[in-house]
Amino acid sequence: EKATEAGIDPDTLHELTDECEVSPTRPPQPTPPPVTVEPTVSVSPSISPVPTPTPTQCVSKVHYDDIRDNIDRIARAINNNEAKGHFFGGIVRLAAHDFMDFDRNAQGEARLGSDGCLDFTHQANAGLPDIWCDDGSCPLTNLYNGAYASFMSKADFWVASANAVVEVTSSDLRQPLVLPFKWGRKDRDTCPESSARLPEPHGCSEVEKTFITRMGLTWTDAVALMGAHTLGKGHEEFSGHEGTWVRDAEQSTVFNRQYFRETTRRAWRPRRTPAGTNWIWGNRNVLMLNTDICLRFDIPEGNDQTCCTQNDNRCDGPRCASSAIVRPEAFEAFERFDVDENEPFFEAFAIAWEKATEAGIDPDTLHELKDTCDDEPTPSPPPNECMDRDCTWVVDNGLCNVRQYRDLCRSSCGSCSVFV
Repeated sequence: EKATEAGIDPDTLHELTDECEVSPTRPPQPTPPPVTVEPTVSVSPSISPVPTPTPTQCVSKVHYDDIRDNIDRIARAINNNEAKGHFFGGIVRLAAHDFMDFDRNAQGEARLGSDGCLDFTHQANAGLPDIWCDDGSCPLTNLYNGAYASFMSKADFWVASANAVVEVTSSDLRQPLVLPFKWGRKDRDTCPESSARLPEPHGCSEVEKTFITRMGLTWTDAVALMGAHTLGKGHEEFSGHEGTWVRDAEQSTVFNRQYFRETTRRAWRPRRTPAGTNWIWGNRNVLMLNTDICLRFDIPEGNDQTCCTQNDNRCDGPRCASSAIVRPEAFEAFERFDVDENEPFFEAFAIAWEKATEAGIDPDTLHELKDTCDDEPTPSPPPNECMDRDCTWVVDNGLCNVRQYRDLCRSSCGSCSVFV
């Protein structure tokens, strides 16, 4: 009783009355017709059930721009570059892990793709529960639940959020990258095949299996998509591999061509770890994985790495051969992206990203952003009354950086006074 009445004005609560003078009576219900039960068709355990209906009805340009602005506000409140890089990189990884399970060779619903479904308990997705969770501690999830869940699928929101990250983190460049977006993806409740399809960091056989064989992309597409490693870092506690792919934590908050310059212009040498071999240069907290190095250099699969990408006094092994013979398209893509301008990489990334985020989805169900959604649901506005418990709810759910809620209780709640 205490719990169900907590915070409610006692004068507005009433005991049950014997009779309500104007209480409506329930109209008689027609007798339902007899139901014929059809035999069910057994479904193989390897095939996921049909996705449940999702709320995607209309997404406008205003909604899409609001997602970008809200993610930008959340990021600006993160003062630590490493944490900010983890936030940015995690959002892109969230969307990427959702589409990297697409298999064009599978049948029916087992094809998967961008469907808002991941197994967050699987080791392949370690670290992503920092980005998407149900315990109220993840700003991105709170943003979705508080402002977009009523009319937008998770799958669409994850892609739109990743697009927002790319635009925000390239906004200080001469020409920021604005990625194409269509809405209409459907969410799925279960996807047991998903995690096993994500690539392991063993080498280019994993890149080929995931991007080329299953997803139907090209080596150029794969190299471009791997360029997103410029954002964020590897975490020893999640993957066993520690370090940024670029020079430092500050660089890991910028989306640009730097991944390709780092790969080709540093003297990377193999480093043994309990999680397997990765690559390092100098004495910095940086890394590359076999799946990165193999795109530009001809290295064997697995942990038995002996060569260095360049010779320096820290490496006494032979110099790694280029991948020009074994993976010519990947090598040529690296050469094209490792230039003084971002445009070649940005153009290729936009093409590859659109292919990947729409893979396996019926084109007829995807729609361009609308100018307005006048007759469609929009995010519910915050309560008009300013009460402490309303502002506390905003703070507890991590929504203070969301435009829709930021002015709530600005005069009476000190916890949101930052927006005054």
